[in-house]
Amino acid sequence: MFFNIFTIAVARLLKLIYGYEAINILFRILPSHCTISILRHFGAEIGEGVRIQAPFMIHNADQTEPIYTNLTIGNDCYIGRDCLFDLMGKISIGNKVTISHRAVLNTHTHAGKSPLRNKQLKVSKGDIKILDGVYLGSNVTVLESIVIGSQSIIGAKSLVNRNIQDHVIAFGVPCKVQGPINT
Repeated sequence: MFFNIFTIAVARLLKLIYGYEAINILFRILPSHCTISILRHFGAEIGEGVRIQAPFMIHNADQTEPIYTNLTIGNDCYIGRDCLFDLMGKISIGNKVTISHRAVLNTHTHAGKSPLRNKQLKVSKGDIKILDGVYLGSNVTVLESIVIGSQSIIGAKSLVNRNIQDHVIAFGVPCKVQGPINT
């Protein structure tokens, strides 16, 4: 308990001095319960029985105040090592979801100062919803405005750029439904 209070105090100080990006330093080294305490303290809704492995990284959290209000994680979820969550839009994760290591949940596209901006690469933003019981394999990337249906499996190294319905297995670049899950 004391360690969580101390960790939150350090996170508040880092945010005050350096901004939210400094909290990512803590997310790289802290145990799961401390990461969850910090996320909750700064506005994320996180259920019971959640594990978030270090290192973990949040991008674009400064779009809302409190900073992590765009993140909702249900009960009994597991988020593996080296995941990146972009909070430009909302990320909503249901109950009993497993997100394997190195997954990227990207809620926006922005080409910065590239001359391709607004021509070939239009600025876009959208929420990601991962429904109950989903399994995301290692190195999966989920793009903005995507819903992954309940109890679906997304294979490793897939690029999810379209919605995936309930109870299917899907994989590939781009991700395609391969068939139903036999339950």
